[in-house]
Amino acid sequence: MKRYIIYGLSLIMFSAAPAFAQDEADEDAPSAKREQPAKPRKQYPTRVVKGRVLNATTNNPISGAMIRTAEVDGYSTLSHSDGTYELKVPLFATSLQVSAPDLNVAKIGLVRGEEQRDVLLYPETFSKEYTDGTNVLASESTTDFRYSNAVTIEDEVQKRLGADVRVINRNGTSGIGGVMFMNGINSLNINAQPLIVVDGVIFDQQFGRTMLHEGFYNDILSNISPSDIEKVTVLRNGTALYGAKGANGVILIETRRNHSMATRITASISAGVTLEPKFIDVMNASQFKSYASDLLSTTNTTITNFKFLNEDPNYYYYPQYHNDTDWKNLVYRTAITQNYSINVEGGDDVANYNLSLGYISNQSVLKNNGMDRLNIRFNTDIKLTNEFSVRFDASFANQTRNLRNDGAPANYDEGTPTSTAFLAYAKSPMLSPYAYANGILSDSYLDITDESYLDEALAEYPNYNYKLANPVAVNEYGEAENKNRFENSMINITVTPKYQFNPHLSLSEHFSYNLVNTNEKFYIPVNGVPSYYVSSVNAVRENETRSLFSKQNSVMSDTRVDWSNSYGAHAVHVFGGARINWESYTLNSQWGYNTGSDKTPFMSSALLNASTVGSNDSWNSVAWYAQAEYNYLQRYYLQANLTAEASSRFGADAENSLKAFDAAWGIFPGVQASWVVSNEPWFAKVKGIDYLRLNVGYDVSGNDDIDYFAARSYFSAVKFLDAISGISFENIGNTRLQWETTKRFNVGFETNLINNRLNLRFNYFNSKTDHLLTYQALGFLTGIEKNWGNGGSLKNEGFDVTAVGKLVAMKSFQWELGLSVGHYKNKITSLADDATYFDSSVYGATIRTEVGKPANMFYGYVTDGVFSTSEEAAAAALYVLGDNGVDKNYFGAGDMRFVDLNGDHKIDEHDRTFIGDPNPDIYGNIFTTLAYKRFRLDVNFNYSLGNDVYNYMRSQLEGGSRFMNQTTALTRRWQTEGQVTAIPKATFQDPMGNSRFSDRWIEDGSYLRLKTVTLSYRLPVNSTLLQGFEFWVQANNLLTFSKYLGSDPEFSMTSNVIGQGIDLGQLPQSRSFVAGVKINL
Repeated sequence: MKRYIIYGLSLIMFSAAPAFAQDEADEDAPSAKREQPAKPRKQYPTRVVKGRVLNATTNNPISGAMIRTAEVDGYSTLSHSDGTYELKVPLFATSLQVSAPDLNVAKIGLVRGEEQRDVLLYPETFSKEYTDGTNVLASESTTDFRYSNAVTIEDEVQKRLGADVRVINRNGTSGIGGVMFMNGINSLNINAQPLIVVDGVIFDQQFGRTMLHEGFYNDILSNISPSDIEKVTVLRNGTALYGAKGANGVILIETRRNHSMATRITASISAGVTLEPKFIDVMNASQFKSYASDLLSTTNTTITNFKFLNEDPNYYYYPQYHNDTDWKNLVYRTAITQNYSINVEGGDDVANYNLSLGYISNQSVLKNNGMDRLNIRFNTDIKLTNEFSVRFDASFANQTRNLRNDGAPANYDEGTPTSTAFLAYAKSPMLSPYAYANGILSDSYLDITDESYLDEALAEYPNYNYKLANPVAVNEYGEAENKNRFENSMINITVTPKYQFNPHLSLSEHFSYNLVNTNEKFYIPVNGVPSYYVSSVNAVRENETRSLFSKQNSVMSDTRVDWSNSYGAHAVHVFGGARINWESYTLNSQWGYNTGSDKTPFMSSALLNASTVGSNDSWNSVAWYAQAEYNYLQRYYLQANLTAEASSRFGADAENSLKAFDAAWGIFPGVQASWVVSNEPWFAKVKGIDYLRLNVGYDVSGNDDIDYFAARSYFSAVKFLDAISGISFENIGNTRLQWETTKRFNVGFETNLINNRLNLRFNYFNSKTDHLLTYQALGFLTGIEKNWGNGGSLKNEGFDVTAVGKLVAMKSFQWELGLSVGHYKNKITSLADDATYFDSSVYGATIRTEVGKPANMFYGYVTDGVFSTSEEAAAAALYVLGDNGVDKNYFGAGDMRFVDLNGDHKIDEHDRTFIGDPNPDIYGNIFTTLAYKRFRLDVNFNYSLGNDVYNYMRSQLEGGSRFMNQTTALTRRWQTEGQVTAIPKATFQDPMGNSRFSDRWIEDGSYLRLKTVTLSYRLPVNSTLLQGFEFWVQANNLLTFSKYLGSDPEFSMTSNVIGQGIDLGQLPQSRSFVAGVKINL
């Protein structure tokens, strides 16, 4: 049924397209036509300026270039055949803008006399040297995604805006997205990622929602196809306009609109392969047997003969335990990716439209982990009268996925690991994936029985999950649309009527409705998975099923009045309005154990421990905002913002708020100023500096990512014997709860040097965030442990710099090279309740947040090698206390030697210290473009230097305490007295804590990655049917330079600040090769 709905929607949109198209296509689009001089709107006293326009690659004159006064309408002319021009400009004009087809726009400041310096125009193969207008906010933008094979826009932001936004890809799963941070880290316990605004619509991404499958994140941005995006702008400064939502910066996404009076059809097709990732080296079968034998000697078993250690080839069980299986070959594969899109655009003086249809089908190198996505978008602009126009946008996206758990488990008490990626390393290589019976090892029937080779030895360890699943069987019996499946769909409808009262004044209403439906099913099969102990229900279970359904409704209304006018040298632009957001999120999640059969993976009340949880959250906000811009002489710019915002999330008595209309309002002012020094007549003569703009600003903005009911008191149902028996007080509302407030100062510059051959951009920021949202302890008499409150502050200071140089500018050959560097340092300046620190436990790591230190620091033990001899260990006399808190258990030969920081010989929490910082020293990208005639080569690197990583995956595969396969490092484990090694002995259940969280697992996560290499060729075709033909090939993640021991130094296991830098061993990014073709009709 869903398929027919999608087809029907596609037909409706396509049938609508010709209605807005011209009957006969214009020969050329307006953008390709030669511009004509415009008539002045206002008459001012003028003077004459003269000059030449030259092609920078040949130094030849350019005929027909458009020369106009910058930011003053109506004063323009065309250059003559010798490249010269003569133009009357207002006396107050200070700069000219020059443009020509297929060449970048240039600007020059005017000197006092008639003769101006020559203007050099560079081909469009180079990055743009100038933007339209004056960039008062020092924002950065990127366009042109025609060769992008990315599934989500975060990947493109990382490649193109490396220092402006710190982007960390979560893992190698297609469309999984990434986390983004701007201007450092501006929050601790709530969302610290930037606000996303798509075509003026605010997207609430619901980062705090968790999914059923480990290692998977529902990224709403993955519903937007990069091929539908026209421009991405990073707004680091001036975010006060977004009030209580702008503290973390803003990313503005503009989707494609029509720019042509002619009907144009563009089709793109690409396909590629993704290779298997870099693997961690683990032990082979014989090495594992040796390790298992050592481990068995440290258990309490008295058994000396084991089936798997019998080396007699005639032994009945010999074939079962004498394999050398590389489980990775059975779980991973080379994957195929496909990407199809078609775009139709056209229109006339009345209506313009842009219709796009896209489909992506990406296999994953991890089997049963692929995705499919369908995108349909229809954007149109209709001019009903000379004064009244309407913009109508509609989009639909649907993505489906096969899923399995990914990454190492957080613990082994809630079941057995079912991540096939993890089991591919941990499963014993001596076992076969196929069944063994009657002395014969099958070559087709999967082994679906429980592991048994340790049953006798570990019989006295009840409720210990040591048996591992068969990853091939997990894939086989967990595959079905009603088992491990994810589906997400998003519908957005936006209507923007606008009435233009006169050339200066307009009124508009921006209305948007957005619906996101998510449906996920999770299933652990019976076959191939051993029965396991679940500590939360204190029982053994054979399998589990879960389901989740959520629906997010978002309605936005933005009513705006806009006025602008110019008075000679003075230009003013003012707008203001009211923005209202209504949001609701409903969720229902169910789970239960023991379905009885893999043929009945259904939720029912008959399941053991069947449970249901849900949420029904709703919130809204109202913001009154205003912005005023003033420009004097195109040199001096001033922008002021003021936003007042109220939200249902705020407490009624929120501190630092304005009380009005029975609500608490946050007030967010901001001011930005810019001085274009190169437009000063005295500076325009300076050689070597073609453009110089200085900017400075100060903003106050907020972060309202508060728990929806934190400011309210409420009750919740209490269950007893699986029945609701009453209600209990669940939360004491904090009526003084407010938003986090970030005050940010910024200063920077942008300059073009040496005939626009070198562009430099620099931005410095210094910010302080107050009223940090955090849990605060409550008195025991309340019956509630804690609730949300405001307390604490942090500071951020940093910069980003970008340099782009034109190394070679010849007629047939151009070469450009660029580099960006970002840096930030943050410091906790205070914490709630006057605390000096608080600790968070994440995957066995202690994350300490301490006053005077950066956020998210690793806090653990320091190691000093392994005790080589018993005498060495006895001399150190280090010990840990036993379970009774009295007995002293001394470290011996083969144990880790932990540094006794307080000198009391007892190794405990008092010997911990800061052992790592996941925040990088610098990050950014390196990029270069070479163009030869119709060939173009683009190369992008991205890097991160100085960030530490907690390799949790390695801690599980080198811990040496469980019956799981280990890395080859364990072949160097301590085994004999006097052996010098860095790997401690294998000890069952690790009674001495050799594998505890320490600097043993902290690594340097610095890397330099060759992210993309793209070679394209534009075929010289120009016929009535075919307007253009382009070929391109692209290689991704070709090379990674890093000392990191894990599979991939770039990862993120959470959307939060706390927990960054922890590697769970999820699917790494790997090399891929793609070829595509783009056809213009």
